[in-house]
Amino acid sequence: MTITSETSPVSSHHLQQQELVTFLYDRFRMGRHITLFVSTLAALLAYVELSIQGREHWVLLWYGVLFLIMMLRARHLKQFLAMRSHGYFPYQKWHDEFLLGVVGTGLMLGCGAALAMSYITTNLQIILHSLLLTMSAGAIAYLSTSLRVYMVYMLTIMLPVTIWLFLQGRSATYLHGLLYLFFMVAGFVSVKRMHQLVNDALYYRYDNETLIDDLHRLLQSVSQTNKALEKISTTDELTGVGSYRAFRIQLEETWREYQDSKLPISLIKLNIDYFYEFNAHYGQEMSDRQLQLVARILNDQITDSAQMVARLQGAEFAVLLPGMSAQDARQIARTIHETLADRKIEHARSACSKFLTMSLGVGSQTVMPRSFSRELLVRVDTALRLAKERGHDRLEVLEA
Repeated sequence: MTITSETSPVSSHHLQQQELVTFLYDRFRMGRHITLFVSTLAALLAYVELSIQGREHWVLLWYGVLFLIMMLRARHLKQFLAMRSHGYFPYQKWHDEFLLGVVGTGLMLGCGAALAMSYITTNLQIILHSLLLTMSAGAIAYLSTSLRVYMVYMLTIMLPVTIWLFLQGRSATYLHGLLYLFFMVAGFVSVKRMHQLVNDALYYRYDNETLIDDLHRLLQSVSQTNKALEKISTTDELTGVGSYRAFRIQLEETWREYQDSKLPISLIKLNIDYFYEFNAHYGQEMSDRQLQLVARILNDQITDSAQMVARLQGAEFAVLLPGMSAQDARQIARTIHETLADRKIEHARSACSKFLTMSLGVGSQTVMPRSFSRELLVRVDTALRLAKERGHDRLEVLEA
């Protein structure tokens, strides 16, 4: 499914990518504090040692530039948080800008550590190595939604020190350099797997038609012209009642609204018996008239704006009755059944009657915390199937 916004099409893939980018920015709110804390600690330790050599201004300059980069990234984060409330945003642009911030931060940390290594004691070198490895490992949790961002961060923060280690030409530094390389490979493998799992999860999330919150986020961003198109897509063209898509949206919204009310929601599903045979014998035009007639019969039973009639597919319809008990829904279903029977519409090809009939399934369920609409759908589908298996032209009721 693709819905067009005022600027460009918004697909489920686009929503997945938006979610991945949003994850990066949301985690950066905590990540910047961690980065500044670790950087401040390293700067203080380096300042103490380099001040003895008269090179403390190096540390001050390095820390000042890093702090400026983090402030610019914090400002950019604020702009993103203000923008994303509109729903649609060009995810690639914001991803690339985030990547630039990561490059700047990683280079300052990695190059700063590499430049300082030659002028500090072994103990402080060990501390800096530990901090770099810790930050690289911690970044897995913060940058795993973008394999490219994580790899850039790891390379910029670890590669300068790795190169410095190999340039020292000692067996101990070679070993440390190999450890860095191993850590980079292990990080890449871990993040690649996590990235795949997250993308798979988002794929199923955004391709699930019952996820109404995300659908609303799209609907609110479309223009007036697209709202008219949206109305068409949620209305069955032949009968004028709601479409299957509109029915699922309405059911999920109603279920969410009733979540804490402990009130019942009832649902009627019906199918015109042997409608394929009716269509083959009497023709398309006559069949369309009967579908429109059934839609009018169902609409006549609607007494509240929260109730809904929808054509699901072919000759199958649904009537959604929020707040109505199973007994009341049964009475409405019986009225619908009798109204069509009273019309005595000839059906020469029916195996259950010489007139046009319908099979009806009724289900009702009290909405409780952690209950799901699919439970009601399964119940009603089962009731409709029983009505057909027991001879058609009948009504079956299943309630929780």
